Amino acid sequence: MKNLELNSSTELDSLLQQLSAHTGYTSPTDNYRHLKIIFDVIRQYSSFEEAIKFNEILPLPFKAIFLDAWHIPSGDRQSFESIEQLAEVIAQHEYSDLSTADARQLLRKVFTFLGYFTPPKRMQEGLSFLPSEFRSLLLHDPSLRYAYSDTCIWLS
Repeated sequence: MKNLELNSSTELDSLLQQLSAHTGYTSPTDNYRHLKIIFDVIRQYSSFEEAIKFNEILPLPFKAIFLDAWHIPSGDRQSFESIEQLAEVIAQHEYSDLSTADARQLLRKVFTFLGYFTPPKRMQEGLSFLPSEFRSLLLHDPSLRYAYSDTCIWLS
């Protein structure tokens, strides 16, 4: 059992190091904290079904982070109307030290990173809590490089 825990911990450390190359946050602790905030917001603002779909696209060590301390509330959820709204909620999270602009950039970088592990169609399904125009953009441009300048306004 100890060996399994060591492998899971090593895999998580490796993924956090890889994520560092995308986010620019060199500390694995910062990347872990930011993932926890993003995952917490996604759990709070998505339906149970959407949250399960999102969890399916995550690498195994990130699934554990996503499911940690999850309480399934009853009732309908207010969906996000824009990426800006999602970034604002992340910036306002009690443990966040990010501005809305930084949160937008972090979301782009995290979703791009997750896209390396997931086929585009499955990625789009996993991000069903996001506005439909962003999901369709992911399907057409999974690397999020944005072929059209008007689609990257939320990144600036």
